[in-house]
Amino acid sequence: MILAGVGLALALTAAAKYLGPSRPSAAKDYPYECGSEVIGSPRARFEVKFYQVAIVFLVFDIETAFLYPWALKYRELSCTGSVVNGVCSGGISFFGIGEILVFMLVLIVALAYVWRKRAVGWE
Repeated sequence: MILAGVGLALALTAAAKYLGPSRPSAAKDYPYECGSEVIGSPRARFEVKFYQVAIVFLVFDIETAFLYPWALKYRELSCTGSVVNGVCSGGISFFGIGEILVFMLVLIVALAYVWRKRAVGWE
């Protein structure tokens, strides 16, 4: 099945390349930047600060994505017994809220560290 899928993809790509219309022109080869004229070289270097902010954003963005599974399982995590039809049959446990408080504490400490190292602000 994998070979059939790869073979079909290659066959359709080859058909588009060799059987499709080809009318190259200078206007089609010119880089398009959302309606703006191209300014400068595309090989320009970015400051290291840009990469720091990008990585910090990705780390905190991915970390907040971990809140969704916790929110879905919050009832089961906060109940000592079983959950039947959304109602806790046992006592209340603070494990669910304690778990997210520890998670948020780690995030806050990480954010404080990043902020102290001045990795999130632009000068």
